[in-house]
Amino acid sequence: MLLDKPAGITSFSAVYKIRRALGVKKVGHAGTLDPAATGLLIVLTGAATRRQSQFMGLDKEYLATVLLGVETDTWDLDGEICEERTVTDIEQDIVKQLLIRRFYGRFDQIPPAFSAIKKQGVPSYRRARRGDFIIHEPRSVMVNSLELVEWAPPEFTLKIGCSSGFYVRSLAHDIGSELGCGGVLKRLCRTGIGEHRVEAAFALDELLGKLPACRK
Repeated sequence: MLLDKPAGITSFSAVYKIRRALGVKKVGHAGTLDPAATGLLIVLTGAATRRQSQFMGLDKEYLATVLLGVETDTWDLDGEICEERTVTDIEQDIVKQLLIRRFYGRFDQIPPAFSAIKKQGVPSYRRARRGDFIIHEPRSVMVNSLELVEWAPPEFTLKIGCSSGFYVRSLAHDIGSELGCGGVLKRLCRTGIGEHRVEAAFALDELLGKLPACRK
């Protein structure tokens, strides 16, 4: 099933609601979205849960809004603000050149401390909440397409086509670091996973309304 996840709930919570509506035990998803993020979530039930890794490995597409002049500990607006700066002299052409020079193609990316990556069985975000911030090893990622689609400084919106395992929060943070003003992810919508599009997905309430009929 294709779900257009709303903002404000975790991917796990959305899947839990679907599992209860279906009345089955085996329900999973392919690719977690942060609570503040919206967009495409592939939900798998029954025997289809065995294909999770197949869907997880597909390329992703996002619309991401980056806010310059702000740094947080989570690299998005859900975290604690570490520093704020006034941004007045960043030009659109400079950002475009940076995107192509530094963030297009294959490169190494450091995941956020607040992430689901496990070390010794403990998710990184749990350690970070206790103040035990882990600096992850860089990971090779691939950006297949990168387009600046909206410019409204101090923020701008990107359309990103990327490999599995890519962190858009890291991209926002790294862009801010390269520009010397800091940056965070303000909004994120996952618009595609492989050939699957968010336009074909159900809203959560709509999907939940249809599922009881599937139990008959």
